[in-house]
Amino acid sequence: MYWRNKLDTVYREHFNDILKKVHREKPAYTSAENISHAQLWCALAIIMKEISDVQLQVNSLEKNAKKKPNEKLKKEL
Repeated sequence: MYWRNKLDTVYREHFNDILKKVHREKPAYTSAENISHAQLWCALAIIMKEISDVQLQVNSLEKNAKKKPNEKLKKEL
């Protein structure tokens, strides 16, 4: 049995998603001396970018959440 099929379905979906994203970088990692290592580094870079994007969204939501109570107070006054 293929080892990927043994992954929990939740993880398998994420795994397949990252594989598709890494595949888009094939011209980059196939030019590396160690292709498998380069694929892993590409996957890591993609995951870090996604984490960074989420952090920016959370920061924006937190900033907006802090603003809204003050706006409500100003309207009440």
